[in-house]
Amino acid sequence: MDLRSIEDLLKVKVKNDNIDIPNENKMWNKVVSNLQKGDQATTKRLMKPKLVVSVILMAIVLTTTPVLAKYSNELLEWMRDINGNGIITSLENGFGQEINKTTKNGLGVLQVHNVVSDENGTTINISLDIDHDHSISAAGFDDALLIMEDGKEEKLDATVVYNKKYDKLVGYLHTDKEISADSKVILQIGGLSEIQTKTVKLKSLIQDDTKTIPINQDGISQIKFISNEYRNGEYQIDYLIELEEKNNIDHASLVFSFQDKRILSSGVVYKRPQPNVLKLSESFRLDKNELDNVEMSLAYNDRGNYYPEMWQLEFEYNYNLAKKSTYTMKLNKTIDMGIQKLQLKNLVITPSRVKIYFDKKNSNSESNEVFINYNEVTLQIGDESLEGYIDSEGYISFETQGVLENIKSKQISLSFNNARVSYKGGKQDKVRLTNISNEPNTIHTEIKGFQIEITYYSKGNDLIVESESNDNRFGGITQSVIYKKDKRIFADKRSEDGLHRHNNQVETFKNIKDKDLTLNIFLFTVYEERPKTVILK
Repeated sequence: MDLRSIEDLLKVKVKNDNIDIPNENKMWNKVVSNLQKGDQATTKRLMKPKLVVSVILMAIVLTTTPVLAKYSNELLEWMRDINGNGIITSLENGFGQEINKTTKNGLGVLQVHNVVSDENGTTINISLDIDHDHSISAAGFDDALLIMEDGKEEKLDATVVYNKKYDKLVGYLHTDKEISADSKVILQIGGLSEIQTKTVKLKSLIQDDTKTIPINQDGISQIKFISNEYRNGEYQIDYLIELEEKNNIDHASLVFSFQDKRILSSGVVYKRPQPNVLKLSESFRLDKNELDNVEMSLAYNDRGNYYPEMWQLEFEYNYNLAKKSTYTMKLNKTIDMGIQKLQLKNLVITPSRVKIYFDKKNSNSESNEVFINYNEVTLQIGDESLEGYIDSEGYISFETQGVLENIKSKQISLSFNNARVSYKGGKQDKVRLTNISNEPNTIHTEIKGFQIEITYYSKGNDLIVESESNDNRFGGITQSVIYKKDKRIFADKRSEDGLHRHNNQVETFKNIKDKDLTLNIFLFTVYEERPKTVILK
């Protein structure tokens, strides 16, 4: 089993609620909130479709820091198995603190190998040697805590996979909180669930009218396809994974390969539309004449045995070891992001990663630009260029697999490009729908200079409105609204919520009996280059 498939199964779940808001202020607050959450979560995957932010830890280090510890080739090999590039860089350059302590319970032996704690968080390398007579791919924990001397507890995210060569579970625990002083700490983990990652080979890539593929395995009933489309060099597929009433499935998704090599895809895992249904979207770029040779599989994790046993291990943390490997710089720059501004506060470079921390400030701008999200964010340190993304937790994060030298003497700049701009529709952005019936009518309009085709028709008691542009610089109508006396009517369902680079939209308005009405464009998106560079040092 390719352990990278585990990364793909641990996708960030995006809450994608429809918006139905009773007054103007609440309406815009929720629209913007949903838009920002959706943009940021999706951008992570678009920028780094191979990696999942919550479990893959990259690093940047300072070569001026002296070597503080040496770590075994065994530990480095384990980290390579889970793509822990940042941890590898840290260990190879001697950062952090060697612990090498063990504790044992009835299930097996826990070993803490080392810990790196800095202003960007705390990472603990561990291994678990447990008795088992069956296959394991990874492990999850109900309880993973770091308990400080004052009794304060920090929850840890676990990335732990099975290493066949050493017959151990290996990986790391991480929290964004740092241990900010010399301290005795207790690591407590327990409630172990075995996870087995499995793959089911399916037919070639769906490009026809196939509606379902039966699975009938480990509580997975079938895959139901909603839509598939190839446009502007990108293949997009939307689908449901339907589960049996009894199942142990937390994560599942389609994966694609071409000429026996994995295709890096981007997409969204939506909230479940029903308790036993996963809704997903995937997309990837490939020449159209190569699609016939794309193979498709279902990858999922099946939870196996559960063990309630707990491990506790105490160790002393040396704060000075972490501080020697940290470079910080105060910032006082502002980045315009539409109705909000990012007030940059600090640049922090540590063995774990590079972060630029910021505060969000509301803008007093009267512009109809609601939100600007950049798909390309680059930090330039001398000749080194680092790709990053804007995280919703209040920082811009960057990754590198190498070592940067003499940072203090180099110019540092932050660049943005390839913007996705969300606009609020104006008074002129509306169309008249006449003679509404079950026969489709098509009209043409213009939004911000882009030609838009709108098709509308009745389906039972519902009004269906389809919108599309042939210009791929137009990102689509995110939301429309019908005004009826003092009432605003929003679509009950939308095919797109501004999460993909698609400019088609299908909105369903419930219980519309009018034969003539005005449709107002409430929110739409446009792709613009908008290059912007800020000199930080």
